[in-house]
Amino acid sequence: MRRQLFVFAIAFMLMCAMAQSAMAVTLAKEIELGEKLDAQLLKDYALYADENAQKQIEEYGQNLAKFVNRPEITYHFKILEDNQFNAFSIPGGYVYFTSRLWNILREEERIGVIGHEIVHIDNRHALDAISKQQKRRTILAVLLIATRASSLAGDVASMAEQLYSLKFSRRDEEEADFGAVEFCEKAGYNPAGILLSMYKIRRFEDEAGGAPPKIFSDHPPTKERLDYLKSLLTERGIPIPEEIIETVDMPDKIGEVVSTASKTMTFTSSKPLNVGDIVWVTRDGWDSRYEKRTPVPAARCTVTSVGSDNVADVSLIATTKTWPVTKGMEVYAPPAPEIAKGIGTLKEQSAKSTVGVLQLDPKTGLYDRLMAVQPVWNSTTAEFAAENVGYLVVLDPTNPSGYVGVQNQKYAYAPMQSGSTLVKLEDPDQNRWVAPVISVGVKNEHIEVPSNIKLDASKTYDVAYPALDPKDSYKKRVVGTARADSSGGPKVVLKFTSFSPGWKMSNVKNGFDVYERPPAE
Repeated sequence: MRRQLFVFAIAFMLMCAMAQSAMAVTLAKEIELGEKLDAQLLKDYALYADENAQKQIEEYGQNLAKFVNRPEITYHFKILEDNQFNAFSIPGGYVYFTSRLWNILREEERIGVIGHEIVHIDNRHALDAISKQQKRRTILAVLLIATRASSLAGDVASMAEQLYSLKFSRRDEEEADFGAVEFCEKAGYNPAGILLSMYKIRRFEDEAGGAPPKIFSDHPPTKERLDYLKSLLTERGIPIPEEIIETVDMPDKIGEVVSTASKTMTFTSSKPLNVGDIVWVTRDGWDSRYEKRTPVPAARCTVTSVGSDNVADVSLIATTKTWPVTKGMEVYAPPAPEIAKGIGTLKEQSAKSTVGVLQLDPKTGLYDRLMAVQPVWNSTTAEFAAENVGYLVVLDPTNPSGYVGVQNQKYAYAPMQSGSTLVKLEDPDQNRWVAPVISVGVKNEHIEVPSNIKLDASKTYDVAYPALDPKDSYKKRVVGTARADSSGGPKVVLKFTSFSPGWKMSNVKNGFDVYERPPAE
């Protein structure tokens, strides 16, 4: 389960309250806490694999950190592999970007945000926010939880909502913005970088329906920040960069929506279509860097009838906001990306059926593990590619519906039963794979596997979510451990003995994998 990075930011601030009540945290303790919490964070989030990007953020950050008021702190700058629109800092000298935010921003914009986060650390904003917090019992409870490293992320995540009241003041945010301008100017960078980043944040807000990214939700309103940043730049004689926006077209437009009804639409098309073809309805949006106005996919539509009035079933794409299909929206049919030859397909029995039908190569056997692949748009709707929309395990190759599977929720608009190509899963841990989960008992924390599976009562097994994302390591996929339990009667049952941070029984699904545990390292 992915956890929002702002949860960690809250945990970091709370940990700093370990010092006596409202007394100031010593510099040595601040640095020590930063080291420990950075180590904890990197257990749950991988570093972004782009080494050049990591070198860049370190170079920019160190150049800016030369001008801090507390040079005793050694600063560290890292990019985490995560698709959130996010950047944050923790006491002790640690500044983080997510890979998505890093890739959205340009150099001078990145530097402006880095400067902003450095000022938060340098001015002790997080520590001061803690010292002003009146709910001492709440703080103490979380600190006691946080000392148990194995449950830090999960316990803090469950308390995130009530603890989110620990926010920086508007004064702190203004100080961080002003400081970013000053640091950039001293380091020889564009001091307007933080203003340029605000332009993009405002565009993100507009696309999200007026709400800022969570990392900015406690900051002053973006318009207010734009106004005071422009005033500050003017006072310092720094030219205010113009907000330049280009408009680009998306190719392969074939028509537009004529009417809608429930989950269907009628539309025009300039090219012949066949029943079962996929077309895409777009909305006005932004490119992946929030710099150019361009059509962005809003819905995946499966053609159900062709003629003078083409008809299609509509599946909305949920991104920052779900955009309904309305009359006049444009319809596109880009060429489908090439999909590697598979061993079969997965299709629905009928338009109203939710049971998939396997059409497999005769060589397919019991417990073959397959990925369901379809053309989809990536998370920024900037690239059209073939991706894993689901995972399934064949339970009976002679039975058209003999499988158990898991839908990739990132691509929920492309259900795997709708014409997916089935490709064999390449799993480096296949030799330890035991069985799929075919039933889940939430109340008694039991899972069931097929009846012909033999379990060793002396062993502990790992339960893992499917490898839908090739970048997810085996360790990251493990949701908990379980042991054979004879109380299930004739069924082959395991009972959970522990859960990984952030996971609980209600998150476990049919189609998850059971493995023999790897040898101890």
